[in-house]
Order: sequence, then C-alpha cells, then structure tokens
Amino acid sequence: MSEKRHYSSQVRIDAARRTRELIRDAGAALFVEKGYVGATAKDIASVAGVAPRTVFTAYPGGKLEIFEAALAHALDADLDTSDSGVRAIASDPDDVRRLVSQIVEQGIGLLERAGTLMMVAVESSGADAEMRRLALETSEQSSVNAMSIAEGLAEHGLIRRDISVEKAAGVLAALVSPQLHQQLRSTSGWGIDDYRSWLEFNIRANLMY
Repeated sequence: MSEKRHYSSQVRIDAARRTRELIRDAGAALFVEKGYVGATAKDIASVAGVAPRTVFTAYPGGKLEIFEAALAHALDADLDTSDSGVRAIASDPDDVRRLVSQIVEQGIGLLERAGTLMMVAVESSGADAEMRRLALETSEQSSVNAMSIAEGLAEHGLIRRDISVEKAAGVLAALVSPQLHQQLRSTSGWGIDDYRSWLEFNIRANLMY
C-alpha cells in the first residue's frame, strides 16, 4: 500500500511539473507575441490548454511569476558566461581568434534563448514597474558578465593598452546586448552566421591588437 501511495504521489508531482512547463512555455510565446501587458492569464490558459484557474494554481503570482519562470528557464545556460573559458584558452595568447569565437558563442547562445524575453522586459518597462525591475536586473548581470570577460582578457594582455578594462567591458556589453541582437537578427533579418562573424570582427577590431 505504501508503494502504491508513493507511486500515485510521484505521478501527481510529475503531472504538476508538466502543467507548469506548459503554462510557462505558453506564457513565454505570448509575452513575445503580445508583450507583457498585452498577454493575459486567460490567453496563457488557452494556449496551454488548461483552465484559467489552473494557471493561478500553478503560478499563484500570476503573469509576473510566469514571466520570471520563463526568463529563468531561458537564462539557464548550458554555456558558461563567466571568464573561465577566457582564462583556460588564453594560456596561448596567440590564439585570439579562437578565444573571441568562444566569447561570441557564449553571448549568442544566451541571446538566442533569452534575448526576446529580455527585450519584452525592456519594452514593457515604461508601463510596468516589475518589468522595469527585471530589465534593470538583467542589464546589470550582463554588465557583470562583460566585466568578468574583460578582466580575463586584460589579465592575459589581450586588450589594447589605450583601452581600459571598464571601457572594454562597456564595448562587450553593448555588442552582445539584446537590443543589438534584436536589431540585427529580427529587424534586419541577419542570419546567425553573418551575426556571428560581425560580432567576432568588431570585438577584435575594437578591443584587441
């Protein structure tokens, strides 16, 4: 009897998890399509194929909790956005091209997964205080990541002497930003290879010897 109860409990846990994932993914798609303000809990329920009350059972915090879950899921990178790769590869200072390629791949991976939701927060920040908070938090984290990479580059003498670490970090944060990603990938319709090549060229041209 105990094993049966445990099995039933696990089935319910798995079903609840799948429901949360359905709602999270439906919310993510609608936030991108309609914006945070335009998407409603009723819309999310319809796309997820659940009753509206189920949305609030799964996410008592409503739209905000769904958005935060979707953004956190998108930001949950398999790729390392710190400077650890910089420190490892830069043991061979001549291999600058490979090093820049890794930095760009990390940035592109993050933006391809999370860039659209990051821009939803930015574009909704004027109408919603919580979106303004999230936009600021993600911007600050991007700046921290860029500074970490710039410090790793500087440590190995890979940044030009006329450029400070702070300036290098600012350039990296600007180049690998959701705003520029959206402009080039979505608005201008650049393919991923053109975008990658452009980023690699501009990081080398603006920061390195």
